[in-house]
Amino acid sequence: MEMKQTLMQLALAGLLATASLMAQTPYDEGQKAIRDQRWAEAADQFELAIESDREQADSATYWRAYALFQAGRDREAERELRRLERKYPDSRWVREGQALRIEHQDGERVIEQAASDDSVMDDELRLFALAQLMDRDPERALPMVLDLVHNADSQNIRQDALFVLAMSEEPEAMRTLAGVARDSGDPELQVAAIHILGSVSTDESLPLLAELYSANAAPKVREAVIHAYIGSDQPQRLVTIFESETDPELRQSIIHSLGAMDATDELQALYPTLQDKEQRVAVIEAFSIAGDSAMLKQVLDSEADPEIRRAALFGIAMEDGEEAVSYLETLYASAKSSEEKNAILQALTMMDDARDLTMKIIRTESDPELQRQAIQTLGVQDGVEQLEELYASLTDRDARRTVLEAMSIADSSDSLIRVLQGEQDEDLRITAINYLGVAGDEPAGNYLDSLYSTGSKAEKSAVIQSMMIMDDTEGLINLMKQEKDPDLKRQILQMLTVMDSEESNQYLFEMLEKDE
Repeated sequence: MEMKQTLMQLALAGLLATASLMAQTPYDEGQKAIRDQRWAEAADQFELAIESDREQADSATYWRAYALFQAGRDREAERELRRLERKYPDSRWVREGQALRIEHQDGERVIEQAASDDSVMDDELRLFALAQLMDRDPERALPMVLDLVHNADSQNIRQDALFVLAMSEEPEAMRTLAGVARDSGDPELQVAAIHILGSVSTDESLPLLAELYSANAAPKVREAVIHAYIGSDQPQRLVTIFESETDPELRQSIIHSLGAMDATDELQALYPTLQDKEQRVAVIEAFSIAGDSAMLKQVLDSEADPEIRRAALFGIAMEDGEEAVSYLETLYASAKSSEEKNAILQALTMMDDARDLTMKIIRTESDPELQRQAIQTLGVQDGVEQLEELYASLTDRDARRTVLEAMSIADSSDSLIRVLQGEQDEDLRITAINYLGVAGDEPAGNYLDSLYSTGSKAEKSAVIQSMMIMDDTEGLINLMKQEKDPDLKRQILQMLTVMDSEESNQYLFEMLEKDE
């Protein structure tokens, strides 16, 4: 069951990733036009989005104003911002619009607003304005930013103020940032300061990171320094602290960070020196993060440990191309253990390219567990037609039951209905009825309702349970009114009491009142 859930999650993640790449609405098209800096087209698309999508009308208004500003049509942009404030006063996009307005005002007006009191400008808008001013008038802006670092009520504002300091070349700005990075009085702000030190990556910040790591025993601070080195693109510094680090979790974090930095040379040098299996697996994962498929293949050529091989197989799957598919299919042909064959099947499933292998396994493999996993994989990959053909060709009841489960994974109530229209085995019919309840769509509900009158007592009982799973109160009440069998009536009554809906409560009260 764990394997099924894993496969379903992987398939869902793939579907979501694919869907996210498809721009289908005017809002999506507007965002795409902004990314391509086609400002006029973006403004037109967001105007359509305002008219067609009420749920996103406020954000579409903001983005239309943004595109108009970028196109140099400031008056139209200002009108959009006023419309945003008038029609959606409670929207978070009003605040974004205020910041956008400040960004496009002239420097003198921004200075006046930044120096005004809190009744005119809150901390967030003050900081936005000050960020614009740090280059124009740092002498006046810096004290205001420092005040926000130390005194702002919002932790987010304090962290953003630190980032504004990091952009400054003023010595006082770096001294403040370094002081916060050393001070554990506010751990969250300290971690933010450390990350910022890594992102600015100066001659002053990098030695400070090394000092913080060696001087501070707190794992949270050390972890922050590790992540900061990713931002500074300093793989050799990570290797240096790895050599002296003894904490297993921090060592793994360093390894993964090297992968995020594409530090394949450092990883290749590190891998042979490691004895701990978990850390070797971490390096395999880092190779995958870095996209070093050549090294992953070398690992598969030389390593015998199943766990390490499994990590390398999944790393190959992340490459997600025809060459990777071909390589994994070739590897399957020479695989000796069912464990490795199953790992290859999972890897191909991650790539949404496992149908050919699943059918090969079903036709040629004798291991029943491997066959079961292959059938479930067909369900994950929506191989409905293959599943129906497979069901018709099988005679083993357990194998057929697995196919029914795969049909449920594929969310194919139509396939389950077609099975019920031809299947005579009562146990299999009950299994299909149960999975129809899990499907819970309208065709499933309609078919279960029609099936009840002709089904056996056991099948009727299964229909009752499925209707309860589907939360079909009306259907159960209708069955209660027509059913004569005392056992089935009792079962329906029990289901209605469990459901606790207004409709079921009303029906139960009516029954009780009639008995008085």
